[in-house]
This record gives sequence, structure tokens and C-alpha cells, in this order.
Amino acid sequence: MRFGLQDIKKQVHRRGGELYVGLHFLRPGELQPEIERLIAYHERLMGQPRRQFSIDDARACIGDYRLAHCLINTLSAWYRWQQPSWSDVLQSIGGNTQELLAEAGITSPVYLRLALYNYVNDHHHGFLNTQARNEALQSFAAAKMYGQGLPLPCAPLPSTPQSPNAKAKKESLPSPIQNLEYLLALDSDDEEILVRDTPRPPGVQDVATLYNQWAFESALFNASSVHFVIDCNAFERSNSGTNLPVGAASQLGTGIGTVVKRLCYMARLLGVYYDLNYEAPTSNSAALLHLTLYGPQEMTGAPQQYGVRLSRLCRLLLGYGISSRRKSSSTLTNAIVEAKATVHFLQRSYCFAMDQTLLSLLPPVEAASPNTSEKGEAPESVQRVAQVIPSVFDSSIEQSFAEAFIALENSQAVEGWKLIREPEPLILDKSIFIPDFALTRDQRRIYVEILGFWTPSYRERKVQKLQQLRERGDIVLAIPEEAREAFASIAQSFPITWYANQLSATELIKLLRNRYDDIAERLALIDVDAVRQRVQSEGFLPERVCYELLHAYRRSEVLQAARLVSGQGVSFAAGIGLYQDNWMEQLRNSFVLLIESLAVPSLADLLHDARAQWPSLIDCEDATIEAILSLWPEVRVRRTSIFEATVEIVKDEEEQPYVVNDEEPAAIVPAKKSLREKRPTPKKRVVKEAAQNDLWS
Repeated sequence: MRFGLQDIKKQVHRRGGELYVGLHFLRPGELQPEIERLIAYHERLMGQPRRQFSIDDARACIGDYRLAHCLINTLSAWYRWQQPSWSDVLQSIGGNTQELLAEAGITSPVYLRLALYNYVNDHHHGFLNTQARNEALQSFAAAKMYGQGLPLPCAPLPSTPQSPNAKAKKESLPSPIQNLEYLLALDSDDEEILVRDTPRPPGVQDVATLYNQWAFESALFNASSVHFVIDCNAFERSNSGTNLPVGAASQLGTGIGTVVKRLCYMARLLGVYYDLNYEAPTSNSAALLHLTLYGPQEMTGAPQQYGVRLSRLCRLLLGYGISSRRKSSSTLTNAIVEAKATVHFLQRSYCFAMDQTLLSLLPPVEAASPNTSEKGEAPESVQRVAQVIPSVFDSSIEQSFAEAFIALENSQAVEGWKLIREPEPLILDKSIFIPDFALTRDQRRIYVEILGFWTPSYRERKVQKLQQLRERGDIVLAIPEEAREAFASIAQSFPITWYANQLSATELIKLLRNRYDDIAERLALIDVDAVRQRVQSEGFLPERVCYELLHAYRRSEVLQAARLVSGQGVSFAAGIGLYQDNWMEQLRNSFVLLIESLAVPSLADLLHDARAQWPSLIDCEDATIEAILSLWPEVRVRRTSIFEATVEIVKDEEEQPYVVNDEEPAAIVPAKKSLREKRPTPKKRVVKEAAQNDLWS
């Protein structure tokens, strides 16, 4: 049984002319001894009837009246009062009592009371005074429970309270009249037995966490609207690498559009309205999404009449207190900047603020309520539908495109773009538009919409939405070849990549390069002095670090940006990176001494010793260090096989000094044509037929 808002310990204050209500939530470790005493009190009374349970003693375990009332109700998730079984009690009485009562048609306390009522009417004119009561009950028990002329056995009742030293005192067992009186009141509340539904008692933190959940939901039960401010970027960071198919890499992120799409479906199912307002990012703030949930406003009825629906929807969105198989990985908790609800209590409205500290006190998946059949739980049909909602991709085209993009990203072939599935929604006049993907690079964000399977109605809705977005300039469409005519009306308004059967990630990246090439702007962002100063201080920057430092995403762009930085003792080599000339010369001399001391070492041993001796080479790949060795003419890598290689010093005065930049390619000597052996064409042998004379002439 859950508790109402009036039962919770709370504080009310006024701020800026508005009333605020703050509920008392239990922090970790708060009231730990008190909750332990309350749990021990319940454990001590297990198997005892309700009449033995003292609500005052239970409240004394906590001390605070309101907190005690709520915590006792919280323990109802583990403990409950259960009516004793009719058949079990009769078996404990013994004899053939159960058979005799069944023959008389007495199968429950209700029929037993009816039989006693008829007996009193028949034998005592409908009234029993105090003097005749025991005798009448004795006769009724003998006739109905034990049979005429049989001795009346006395057996203990399983739920009759016994003293701990009952055996020592040899107290008398219950009489037949006591057994009858117990059976007559067996279905009353006072005779209910305290039982536990879990194999072990709850922990203190489990009780405190569930109390926080129920207190939080009691506020939402009385709410008319709930407002969230969501940081879209924080949501993408917290959900990076989730909802991936088997075999996909961890680079694919999930955007806030996943939650919004799920919200739209669940809101329609629960009959809850919602408003979305998108606040575009600025230089000082991230992209924020304002989400407001509210029930239909009617002329009649309480303002909070849809509070239960709002609470269920908030539970599904925040993902607390539900089992792991029903929980969606894309929840809002980590991305909420601000949250508040309008709560109605005692004919007044209050603002209930929900910050990150409060939301962190709600139970995670593992601490879900042990009793999943509570009334506050979302209906089974709603939760079943929530499981069926697609959580990964809407079509095989989207999935194959994402997998192809991730494969290119693993090979550094996406030119710095990051893929995010279902980003933040784009707000239209009377609807929203959730793109399939977003591609981000630095401060640029491009939305990608894949128009795959379509019907005439789908095409009309999609074209209508896209017509409202044609002025944005940050939307790319992917349209199948067979749909050229169907989407001809928007073909001139958006950059489009056409595909047949499968969308090519390479073609999309090529389109982005041609359409949104901003190399000039990125080169202007390079702080040449700062880059040179960093190279001078560190000595060496690997090429993969130079990509980010120089705002470049292709090899040609890195070479172009490196020309701006090279000079004043700083050089760049393709496949190596930026380095200080003096640092490279010192490295060259040290390498020569190391190779000479090792006496023709293997390449693997040299790479190991080099990383141990020079910390700047620890994070370098083998290919980078080998490229550095190739700069020095006196060092040669000799490969005896594809698996083994040695490094040696070449003593040759005729070797030319190495050139880092502006290397002239060696003259290409045309290969001689291979001479084929001309074989004489075999002549066809002519077989002359022998002429035979006529033998009969």
C-alpha cells in the first residue's frame, strides 16, 4: 500500500511569489538504526496474527510519526497480512473435523457462522445469554466439528499465540470452544498472519530507496504537469555506444531523438499531452530541449486527475524502479539540467523541483520494487508495448549504413565525422522531425534523413515536413533511385545522395566533402605560434595528434596545414608528424649508438628498447618509428622474410643525406619487356591416301 502526499514529511516555502514544496527523502545512511529496528520488529512478529501487531510500537522504532507511517507502508513491499487457510487450520485441529464440516456444507468461516446462526435459531429461539453461551457452543462444536458421542479433542491452533516457555509451564491446550471461536473469526482482519514474500529480509538501503521512489511518485500522482530541460549533448555523451547491434563498434552514439520518439508513442498510449521546444546551442550554452508533459485540461475534474498517467510516463522516461528487461538504455536521468512539476495539494498548487541529487536517490534497475504488481506500476500492456518499440534501427538500410560507417571510422576514413543515431528533434509548426542520423565535426552538425521504404501517404507527410526545413542548409537526404520522381519536388532544395538497394557511406562522405568543405575556415583557426611552441616543448607530435591540432581530417589537408607551421626549427614528415629539428638530430644520434651497441638487432627488439629509452615514442605505432628510421641514410632495415627484420648501420660514404621535405621521387626505370620464346608452329602433317587398283578388272 502506497502513501499519499499528505502522509509524507515535507516543507513548504515561498520563493518569488510562488509556493514550493520539498519532500523529505532519505539520504544514504540516514535512519539506518531506526529502519533496522523496524525490520527486526516485523521479523519477530512473522507468523503472528495482526492483533499482536502494535502500530505504536512500530512507530516507536522510527521516532518520527510521518516517517514511521511511510516506512511501515514501504515494508508492505516485502511483508503482508495473509488470511489463514481454512483447510490448514482444520488439519491442525485434527480428527475428522474437516470431513464432518464438509459433509454439513461448511467450507469457510462464512458458512460456519451461518450454521451457528441457524443452530441458535433452532435450539435457543435466536438468542443466547451469557450463562447458556458456553453450553450452546459446546453442543454445536460436538455436533458439527467432532460428531455426536465422540470425545472432544483439544489441539493447539497454529496461529494461537504461545508463550516462549509454554512447554515448561505445561499450559492447557485450546478447548473445543476456543477452536470454534477461532474458526468463526478466521477471516477477520485481526486473525491475518504476517508473512514475508521474499526469501530474506530487506536491507536498510533497499527500504530507504523504495521509500524515496514512492515519495517521489506520490508528488507526481498529484501533478498536473511535469517540465524537463534536457542537455542534448550530455545525453549523447552518456549514451555513446549503447543500443548497438552485434558486432558493431562503440563509436555509434544515440541521440535524444530516441527518447522523443519513444515519448510520442507512450504519450499517445497513456493519453498524455506533451510540448517540445528546442533551444539552439550558443557559444556559452549547449543545445537544450524543453519537454513538458501534461494531461488534458477539462472544465470539470481535479487538475491532477491525470497525475497517475504522468507518473507512469516519467517512470518509463527516467528508467527507475523497473526490471532490467523492460528498461531502455536511453534514459534522461544523466542529461537533465532542470526538472519541476506543478503539484496540487489542499486546494493549492506548488512547484516541486527535481534536481540531480533527488533523481540519484531513485532506485536503479537492480533495486526495482520486489512487488511488481503494485497499482503504481505501468499497466502490463503499456510495458509490453514499450519492449516492442524498436531500440536500435528502424530499417535494414539504416543498420547496414551505420555498420559501414563504423568500419570506415575504425580505418580513419570518415574525415573526422562522428555518427549519432536519432539526434535531437527539429521543431516544426505543428509537429516535430527526428532525423535518422546526425554527423558532427567540431562545431558543425549535419542531419541525415534516409528515405527508404515509402508509401504515397508516407511520401506526402515526409515531403510536407521537409518543405518546412528547406531553408536550414544542414540537412542531407538519401533517396533510392526508384523514388526520383516521387521526391522530385524537393530535389533542388537539399543535397541528395542517390542509392540503389544500399546506401554507401563513402558516397555520403564524398557529398559532405564537396558540399561542406570548410578547409579555408579551419586553416584560419590554426594558432601557428601556439602549435610551434607546443612542438618546441614536447619535441615530437605524432601525425594522428596533428590531425586534431591542425583541424585537418585528410592527409592532403594535414600537408597543407603543416606548411603553415613548418619553419623556425619545426618540420613535418608524412607518416611521422611534427617534430623539432634538434630533437630529431638527437634522436638520430641516440638511435645509431643503440643499434651499434646491440649489434644487428631485430626490428622488434629495437622498437621495444626505443620505447623504453624515449618516452615520446611510447604511444607511437611501429609504422611511425619505422618511418623515422627510414629518414636516416645510415640506418637500414633489412627484411629476411615478411615476419623477420633486422636493423643495421650502413658504412657507405656515397650515401646521400636524407631529405625530409620536398623529396624528389626516384626516376622510374621502365621495365624491359619480357621476351617470349618463339616456338615454331607445327606444320600439319598431310597423310596421302594410298591408291589401290581395281582388283576385278
